[in-house]
Amino acid sequence: MSREGKCCDPEAVFELVDGALGPNRRRELFSHLEGCPGCREHYEWEKALSESLCSAGEDAFEAPSVCREVAMALPTRSVRMRFLWAVLALGILLSAGVALSLDGMSPFVMASGPLEALWSVSSGFADIAAMMLAFAGPVILVALVVGAALDILLAGAVFSAIRRQAASGARRA
Repeated sequence: MSREGKCCDPEAVFELVDGALGPNRRRELFSHLEGCPGCREHYEWEKALSESLCSAGEDAFEAPSVCREVAMALPTRSVRMRFLWAVLALGILLSAGVALSLDGMSPFVMASGPLEALWSVSSGFADIAAMMLAFAGPVILVALVVGAALDILLAGAVFSAIRRQAASGARRA
């Protein structure tokens, strides 16, 4: 079992190293460790961790299980969770770095320069469009008046031709 594996209870392995198990449970775990290399690796790792904690100073710990919650959290945390914590820490460091590099200036103030340039360009295009429409307005009006006059003349010619044809058809009949 790797440190992230779930073959047997990691707390039981910790208690085995700590010496907090009864003789029956201790025998069960030792027999399991003989047949399971992953759990044996976990046991060796816990044993080395316990020895290093105890060797840090005899006065620092009354018993090896004083920091039980901390010791239990270390070997059982998955690689995925460690990676997510690392990403979170990196995000915090990057945001702090950006905040320090801005030297107190708001990013919105920094963004106002390009936004002002964009607004100037778009208002310039709006002025050009208004000028073109102001010039094209009278031209369009004249074209509409001429078109309407031509439509009236054409409609008159068609109406006149239809009347003549109707009149000549009435004479023949």
